[in-house]
Amino acid sequence: MNAKDLAVLNNEKRKQLNEHNRNYYEDMLVYIRSHLLLSEQQSEELLMELLDHLLEAQKHGKSAEDVFGKDPKAYCDELIGQLPKEKRRNIYAFIGYLMIQLFALITLVTGAVELVAELFTDVDDTVYLGKEFVLFVIDFAVILLVVAIIVLWIRKSTFRDDSNTFNNKVKTFLVVWFVFFIVFGMFILMERLVPEFGYRIEAGGMVRILFGLFVLAMTWLLNKKFRITK
Repeated sequence: MNAKDLAVLNNEKRKQLNEHNRNYYEDMLVYIRSHLLLSEQQSEELLMELLDHLLEAQKHGKSAEDVFGKDPKAYCDELIGQLPKEKRRNIYAFIGYLMIQLFALITLVTGAVELVAELFTDVDDTVYLGKEFVLFVIDFAVILLVVAIIVLWIRKSTFRDDSNTFNNKVKTFLVVWFVFFIVFGMFILMERLVPEFGYRIEAGGMVRILFGLFVLAMTWLLNKKFRITK
């Protein structure tokens, strides 16, 4: 079974755990999956093995602590140290795939916004390819940084005492909105700071939408053929 099929099966089999064991195991699952540079296939196989082991123990009246101990983080760290890293070519292919998808989505959104704006006012359809390329690289780098920060935050918050769940939810909400406004502000700032340069073309809202849909279709076909996202 590939990683995606294992993840789906894992979701189904976890329902057989009681609430305590499920909470314990899902913390382990989130923690292991948050190590994005590990082999996805090997990680999902390990998680399935741990789940099967816990389900078998549960049938005999044992808890997750009886099976994995009272320090699940240390147990997971020991297992993670034995897992192989994802192949570099797979990482590069996945990052390239995300870049193309992001480019298509940005093209779709800007095209839709421009198409609506054209109904009410005159819109300049001029696009400077040099500026657009620089903005795209900056946007992608910012998004990667945000994703890395979120993953690290999730990793550190796993196995945390949730005795004050309400406060944790409020804190999470505030952090998410703070990050959103910072990122949004950076996008607007970069749009103003980067000068117009490079080859100039005319691309209206409908042209951008059609091109974005075409790129998305191409990435879907490539992913279906080469299973970039497993």
